[in-house]
Amino acid sequence: MTTLERTRLIASDIDGTILSYASAETGIVTDRTVAAFRAARDAGVRIVLVTGRPVRWLKPVADALGGIGPVICSNGAVVYDLAEQRLLREDPMEEATLFAVKDHILEIDAQASFAAETLQNLHAEPPFLVDSLFFEEDRRRAAGVTDDMLRLGRLDDTLGRHDSRSRPGVVKLLAKTTAMDADAFLEAVRSRVGQLVTVTHSAPGVSLLEISAKGVDKAAALRRFAAAEGITRDQVIAFGDMPNDIEMLQWAGTSWAVGSAHPMARSAARHLTADCDADGVALVLEDLLDGGDGVLWRTS
Repeated sequence: MTTLERTRLIASDIDGTILSYASAETGIVTDRTVAAFRAARDAGVRIVLVTGRPVRWLKPVADALGGIGPVICSNGAVVYDLAEQRLLREDPMEEATLFAVKDHILEIDAQASFAAETLQNLHAEPPFLVDSLFFEEDRRRAAGVTDDMLRLGRLDDTLGRHDSRSRPGVVKLLAKTTAMDADAFLEAVRSRVGQLVTVTHSAPGVSLLEISAKGVDKAAALRRFAAAEGITRDQVIAFGDMPNDIEMLQWAGTSWAVGSAHPMARSAARHLTADCDADGVALVLEDLLDGGDGVLWRTS
């Protein structure tokens, strides 16, 4: 039995894995990658996107790939059926924990800036938006992000720190610093609040942390999703590129990091493929569809 014949589910990250960062705003997936995913689906394999993106930023990619139903987004905090436009599961942060974590991070870097994702909006402090796609109107529009999705101001105000009656559920807290690199920031924040929340990062070249409720990550959500479908981990293939993919790459029965992946993701995956910009995921899928094992290089 070939690897593909044993496989019932392909779980793939988006940005930096099947979509280059240069194409992140437009969501343009290469024709080769689109063809590979469609061929895998036609061969009877289930496809699920597992991403740090919020639901509202998934449509361009899902439209390109076609036939996408449930997606795992916001690093596992949300499961949403795009085909039926229906929320399947939400795991928001506890209200008290959200602001406690924010205060702890400010003790690490008093100049840190913050944003928070809810199902409806991105709440963002103005300094957080600098150098992001949300800072410029043209870039926001190109990415399909409308002004009504943004709530600008201090999180204490827009999320109602002292008025919980109007507070929406936060599925991801974002923290940005210019005082240290992303890995150092990750280590510092994990050591301070790792017992309260899940902390990771996924944006290359930016010291931006993504914080979820304790126990919420891509692997936990994928494990529940697979179990509900009667799929075992040995029947799952996963692709990823950044620290927020580590748990998923370790859990899946077979996993690949793209060659351009963060060193921690490369170490977590069982195999290594070509860079994202060289259609590394498509290269693996093509080989699997041709009866091979998809293994170009082993990482361990």
